[in-house]
Amino acid sequence: MTRHAIHLGTAWEPPTAAMPAWVRRFGRPAGVEAGARLLLVCEAADHAEAWRAATLNEQPLAWREADPGDLECDVTAVIKPRNTLVVPGDRLGPPESDGAGRRAALPEAWGRLSLVIVSD
Repeated sequence: MTRHAIHLGTAWEPPTAAMPAWVRRFGRPAGVEAGARLLLVCEAADHAEAWRAATLNEQPLAWREADPGDLECDVTAVIKPRNTLVVPGDRLGPPESDGAGRRAALPEAWGRLSLVIVSD
């Protein structure tokens, strides 16, 4: 079984008055083989309760604890060519801006979020 991780910790749209949520848009990975599973994995999350309120393409996510402090969610059936991951409110704390004013990195305390492709 092989695993390939795509880091999703950067390029978030921080909460605004118009959209009181953290939003991360991303595409379906290219070259995913038939039968492969796609997992959202959050490693070393200090604030797991915020991730439990997240949605992907307007669908609630069924997180499970993979290892102590790590969360995992199978999103194979939910993933689309274009995807929107949303964490309601300002649950992720203040943004660490990349200077553009429109995108931000997740604070380190929220863990390392990745989309993981698992194939046989």
